[in-house]
Amino acid sequence: MTGTLIRKELLANLLTLRLAVALVFTVLLSALTTVIGSVEHSERMDAYRAEVAEFRKDLDQATVYAQVQPHIVAPPQPLALFCRGVDKTAGQVVEIYIGRMPASLSSLGGTSNDLMKIFVEIDFATVVTVLLSFLAVVLGFDAVCGERERGTLRQMLVNPVPRGSVIVAKLIGGLLSLWIPLALAFVLALLIASSNPDVLFSGDDWVRLALLFILSCLFLGQVFSLSLMVSTLTRDSATALIICLFAWLAGSVGYMNALPSLSRYGVEEVPFQNFMEQNREFWNIYNREKNEWNETHPSPGEAYLKGIQGQGRLRYAHPRGYAWLQQENAFMQDKHMERASRSHKAMSANYQHLAREAFLVDQWSILSPFTNYKALANQLARTTLSDKFRLLKAGHRYREDFIQYLRGRNAFASRRWFTDDPEHQEPMIPHPEEMSPEMLAPDSPFMKERMAWAQKQEELAATDATRQLDLTDLPRFGADWQRNLGGSLAVMTPGLAMLLLTFGGSVLVAMLRFLNYDPK
Repeated sequence: MTGTLIRKELLANLLTLRLAVALVFTVLLSALTTVIGSVEHSERMDAYRAEVAEFRKDLDQATVYAQVQPHIVAPPQPLALFCRGVDKTAGQVVEIYIGRMPASLSSLGGTSNDLMKIFVEIDFATVVTVLLSFLAVVLGFDAVCGERERGTLRQMLVNPVPRGSVIVAKLIGGLLSLWIPLALAFVLALLIASSNPDVLFSGDDWVRLALLFILSCLFLGQVFSLSLMVSTLTRDSATALIICLFAWLAGSVGYMNALPSLSRYGVEEVPFQNFMEQNREFWNIYNREKNEWNETHPSPGEAYLKGIQGQGRLRYAHPRGYAWLQQENAFMQDKHMERASRSHKAMSANYQHLAREAFLVDQWSILSPFTNYKALANQLARTTLSDKFRLLKAGHRYREDFIQYLRGRNAFASRRWFTDDPEHQEPMIPHPEEMSPEMLAPDSPFMKERMAWAQKQEELAATDATRQLDLTDLPRFGADWQRNLGGSLAVMTPGLAMLLLTFGGSVLVAMLRFLNYDPK
C-alpha cells in the first residue's frame, strides 16, 4: 500500500511543469557554474605553479641568507568548485620574513574572463541553497492543504488507507522528486570537474564529495519537511504559500545577508589608533636600541664599507667592514624579531573583535537551514575562514622553524648573511686609511678605475659556483595544516545536529498533525 502511494506521489510530482522547469534550470546552472569554475581553477593552478616556480628559482639563485625568503603557497582547493567559500578571496600565500610576523594571506589574483566575473561566486552549493530549496518549498507547501482544497484528500481517506501511510508516502515521494534533479546535477558537475586535468581529487576528496551529496539530500529533506509541516498546520494553500515563502526569503536571502551585520552587535571594537600608537612605540624602542649600539660600536668608516650592493647582498667591502656588519646584523636581527613579536601581539589584541565576529557568524549560522547548509558544505570543502586561519598559523610555525634553521647555521652572525665574497676576495678599497673624501667621490679617477675593476669581478662571480648557498636541508612546508576528515566532522557536529533535529522534528510534527487532520 505504502509503495503504491509513493509511486503515485512521485509520478504526480514528475509530471508537473514546476519540477520539469526546476530540473532543467538545476542541471543547466550546475553545468554552467562548474564549467566556469573549472576554467577559473585552471587559471588559479597556473598562477599557483608560476608562483611556486618563481619562489624556487629565487631560492636556487640565493647566494646570501638575506635572499632566502621561503614563502608558502597553498594550492587552490579542488572542492572549491562545489563550495567556494573564501578559498580565493581570503588568499593562499603566506609571506615569510624574519622581521615580520605573517598577519594576512596574499592572493594570486582573479580571473580575466568577464563572464566568469559574473558567475564566479555561484557554485553547486548555491544552486542547492537557492534553486532546489525553492523547489522543495513549492512541492511541500500544498502537499496536504492543497489536496484538501481540491477534494482529493477526502476521497483518498474515505478508502481504508492508513493515514500514516499517506503522510509517509507524501514525504518519501517529495524527497525522491527533489533528489532526482539533485543527483543529475551533482553527477554532471562531477563529470565536468573530473574532465579537467588541473582538478585532481584525492581519496579524501572523494569521500568529502560523497558526504556533500548526502548533506545536500538531508538539507533538501529538511526544507521539504518544514514545508510539509506547514501544509498540515494550515487549511488553505494560499496561507501555506505565504508562510513558506516568507520563511524561505527570511531564512535564505534575508538572514544570509544580515548575519555579518548582526555579528557586530555585542562585540566591542578596539580603535585601530591604539595599535598604531603601540606599533610606533615599538619602532621607537627599536631605533633607540640601534642608536645605542651604534654609539658603542662605531662604524669603521665609509671607505671600509665601500662596495657594490644589490639584490640583498654586498660585494668587495673591506674585511674590517664585514666584521662590523656581522656584529651589527647579529644584534639588529634579534631586535627585529623582538619588535615583530610585540607588533603581532598588539595587532592580534586589536583585531580580536574581528575574530569574535567571525566566530559569531559561524555560531549563528545554524539558526537558519540555508546558512547552516552553506557553512557545513564549506567545512566539508575546507574553504572556510577557519581553514585560512589554520594556514596562517602554520605559516607562523614554519617561520619559527626557519628562524631556528638560520640560528643553527649561525647565519645572523655570519658574513654570508649579506655577502658571498670568499674570505680571500680583494676589497674595492684595499687601503681605506689612505683615502680622502675627494678620492671616494663617484666621479673621481680612482673610483672610476675601481668600478671598472668591480665590473670585471662581477663577470667572474657570475660563473663561480661556490657562491651559491646549499639549502638542501632547508625545512619544507608540509600539507598537515589542513583538517583531516575527522577534524572536519568534529567541527560540523553542532550544525549536523541542528539539521537532523529540525528534519526529524518537522517530520514528527507533520505526521502527528496529519493523523488528526480534517480533510473537509
